[in-house]
Amino acid sequence: MGLIDTIKRSLFSSGDEAGAPKPAVFHVDDDMVYAPVTGAVVSLGEVHDEAISSGFFGEGCGILPSVGIVYAPATGRISVTAVTNHVIGMTLLGGVEVLIHVGIDTVRMEGKGFTRFVEANDEVAAGTPLIVFDRDRIAAAGYEDVVTVAITNSDSLRSVKNVSSSGTLIGGRPLVKVGDPLLQVER
Repeated sequence: MGLIDTIKRSLFSSGDEAGAPKPAVFHVDDDMVYAPVTGAVVSLGEVHDEAISSGFFGEGCGILPSVGIVYAPATGRISVTAVTNHVIGMTLLGGVEVLIHVGIDTVRMEGKGFTRFVEANDEVAAGTPLIVFDRDRIAAAGYEDVVTVAITNSDSLRSVKNVSSSGTLIGGRPLVKVGDPLLQVER
């Protein structure tokens, strides 16, 4: 077994009977939303969905994922789930509301290729696995797998700043890994 297979097996090995990946572990601050997925960061304006790119759901960014696992970007409560398993809403401990949306038009996949590990009202710690999605299946269906992270109550906050940075760039975009600082919120 090669290094890539070992890493994949480690990432996807069961953390419980339901087959959830192991939790990610990272330091958290109350004023920060961390990267829920590993990949290259893009602005909301670069997300090919009019509602998202216009800021309708709030301020934030997109991540072009390199792995199909979404983790809780902070500690809080799951406020919204979808039967199609491609979207999760969270209310963080400080009251910040975060929407994590996987893909563009992936609602049309009717949940195929998505596995969700949480339900509405679940309390979760930062790094808890939320969703696993099949990047190949999304591409085969003709959709994009960009993961959008939006602060839905950004209009009631002083500011939301994209603080993603990295010594590694992909196509001029910062590469973030799960748990890297992504959005700084000021109440």
